[in-house]
This record gives sequence, structure tokens and C-alpha cells, in this order.
Amino acid sequence: MIFGLFSAQSQAEERHGKLWRISAAVLGAVTIADMQSSMGRQEANPFLASQNGQFSARGMAFKGAGVGAMLGVQYLMLRKHPQADKYAAGANFAAAALTGAIVVHNHMVK
Repeated sequence: MIFGLFSAQSQAEERHGKLWRISAAVLGAVTIADMQSSMGRQEANPFLASQNGQFSARGMAFKGAGVGAMLGVQYLMLRKHPQADKYAAGANFAAAALTGAIVVHNHMVK
């Protein structure tokens, strides 16, 4: 009986985290696509722009660190509150949709 409780708990944890893991992967992929579509072009965000105003390795480092930090904080939060995975996944999908729109825009103006 005790072993059944442990396996049921681990199955519930797996099921809860699956949507969040998918959303994190989608956000990561869209972020990479955004970096690719912005590389070498003029950057409107001065925080991401290099000295000459273009998106380069400096912008990639900041953007990657920002997304990584966001996902890291979510991971730590979900360890204590696994029931919040739907909200975290929703935030990730929303960020991925916004970033995806930017990728489409970047490819249209090339």
C-alpha cells in the first residue's frame, strides 16, 4: 500500500509538469528563432544593442540569460507549488506567442 502511494504521487508530479516542460521548450525554440532573425540587424532595444546599434553576441547573451532566469525561477517555484504549473505554462506560451510575432515581423522586413 505504501509503495502504491509513492507511485501515484510521482505519476501526478509527472503529469503536472508535462505541460510546463512543453511550454519551456516552445519558449526556448522561439527565443532561438528570434535571435536568428535579429542577428546583425539594427536593434530597437538599447539594452540588447551593441556599440554600433546592432543585435549581436551581447544581445544574445542578455536575451538568453533573461529567458533562462525566468524558466529557472519558474522551476524553483513549481517545486514548492506544483499546482501552479498551468499558470507558468500559460505565461510561457504567451511569451512565446509574442516573441513568435516578432520573428514573423523580422522575416517580413528583411
